Amino acid sequence: MKKIILVLSVIVTFVSCKSEKKVENGITIGDFNFSSKEITQNEPFTITYVGTGNLENSFYHKIQHNKAFPDDLTFVENKATITIADSISGVAFNFKIDNKYNHNNKKGFLFKVKDKSGNLISDSQASLAYYTMTYGEQFGLESDPKEILNTLDETLDTNPKLIDNWYQNHIYLANEVDIDKGKTIGNNYISHYSSKTEMTLKDYEALSNTYRALRDKAKADSIISFVSKKYPESDLALRSKIDAFFEVKELSTKEALFASNKDRILNSDYANYIVRALAMEHFNKGNTEAFYNYTALMKNNTDKASLFNSIAWPNAEKGQNLEIASELSLKSLSLIEAEQKELKEKPDYYSPNQYKNSLENSYNMYADTYALLAFKKGDLKAAIKYQAKAVSKNSNPEMNECYIEFLVADQQYDKAIEIAKTYIEEGNSTAKLKTYFKEALSKSDNKTNPETLIADLEAKAKQKELDNLRKTLLDEDAIDFTLKNLDGEEITLSSLVGKTVVLDFWATWCGPCIQSFPGMQKVVDKYKDNENVEFFFVDTFEDGETRLKDVAKFIEDNDYNFNVLIDPKEENSTKYKVANAYKISGIPTKIIIGPSGKIKFKSVGYSGSAEKIVSEIDAMVALLKTNP
Repeated sequence: MKKIILVLSVIVTFVSCKSEKKVENGITIGDFNFSSKEITQNEPFTITYVGTGNLENSFYHKIQHNKAFPDDLTFVENKATITIADSISGVAFNFKIDNKYNHNNKKGFLFKVKDKSGNLISDSQASLAYYTMTYGEQFGLESDPKEILNTLDETLDTNPKLIDNWYQNHIYLANEVDIDKGKTIGNNYISHYSSKTEMTLKDYEALSNTYRALRDKAKADSIISFVSKKYPESDLALRSKIDAFFEVKELSTKEALFASNKDRILNSDYANYIVRALAMEHFNKGNTEAFYNYTALMKNNTDKASLFNSIAWPNAEKGQNLEIASELSLKSLSLIEAEQKELKEKPDYYSPNQYKNSLENSYNMYADTYALLAFKKGDLKAAIKYQAKAVSKNSNPEMNECYIEFLVADQQYDKAIEIAKTYIEEGNSTAKLKTYFKEALSKSDNKTNPETLIADLEAKAKQKELDNLRKTLLDEDAIDFTLKNLDGEEITLSSLVGKTVVLDFWATWCGPCIQSFPGMQKVVDKYKDNENVEFFFVDTFEDGETRLKDVAKFIEDNDYNFNVLIDPKEENSTKYKVANAYKISGIPTKIIIGPSGKIKFKSVGYSGSAEKIVSEIDAMVALLKTNP
């Protein structure tokens, strides 16, 4: 991918002769007309869609300094109107058209904000610039940390009153660009706060946070120790007690620490972590009474539902403790159902519609748990009822597999056949699902040859997959690199031109990465004799003196035969060399490079199915034979 260096004025003023056009009393960017070039606080701002694609559920971020809060954007007859509060410094629109976010040539739809007097909010420009890096990348926006840092430097030099809002992000951003600069900026903040004649509690907290950002734990802890004596009721003083809680191992000691600080802990941001930990320890020791006593202290019902499901699911898989697991599973469903009606616990990082979708996904996942428990208990009717709910939206192949298994077990062969056909044709099935499908066919009046029917359905699924992949084809430059693998051998990307190269970015701490590896092992095995396809597993986003040893041990313990490359940090920076070059912001991420040496596909996340991974990469490899 060619690294595009964005001139900051382009980022924040949106000058693009191709996509932007001034209109009377407004501006047009791409397929959207906006009522003005900037948004004024507490005044209506209108967006009109003038494109021809299918405009779907879109939303916008209200940016307050360095944080962004999403809200839904509802279009009626292609028009939407919003009004923002006087606490907002910038706005970013995220429009979804034909199931894909429109990134406006990677510049986004970003708007500065003015107050009612027409004055630009002092950190509006910095807020938008910082947004491109922290939130915008997931929507396809390009960002340049150096330019963003320059803007933030200038903003804080001009408006020192903003320091309290930005100091932690300032240090973080500086470290991303240059560690030495990060240290300099951090030390400047230490001087700024410690030189005050009379330091407030907020100043001490900022000083402690700055030392932590500079990885000087001793000095950070010394401030906390001092504050604990001077301000014993402060949140900063409580932090030392929280640290002590997680450092001790004995349950009795943990309970004593909690009991002596109960009210303060329950009114702090640490409440759910502490209570959940105590509840889990009691459950694992078989003390269900204490378990329920602690969970009753959890104020957030969605967190409580998550805890109940996290206990119920492994027991469902193992077929053990079925009664208590079923009890907890039903409680998790009831809690989510209640929240779906009340919607009183929405976190700031969700818009209302996003929160509703999140609750629906949680309910479906927890219904999958209860259905399996019911099946293990022999209650087929309940298993089918709840599995039908689990697969109602955004189901994964394993959920679908269970639904067909339950239907076949209940001798609902015709229904199982029809539903399974849909799953197979959609490419949303598993090998076991197809086995249950064959069983249903053999026991029904349907005399269709199962192998022929499955082959026909799989062919349709493959064609749909190819058609969908063609829509996502890229043609971007792949930045060359040379990395060492676990054996110390150097691998240079440019030496592999002429081959299809799959780069799988991962880390040992990444749960979805690890969950995807059994499927990736199947892919590696399938192509082991194909000299035209190469797989490299790029370990990134982790460091430490034992990194090589830990990664090698993980691969060996799990019996993977992956060619693992180690992505080092950039010199004098906290960024990782290849991950940064390829704009990797989350893992697992797969970059597929065609024989031409160009990036052709980018896949983020894990689908939840080993079979789907194999199918997807098969389709990509096949497409790249004709689209190298």
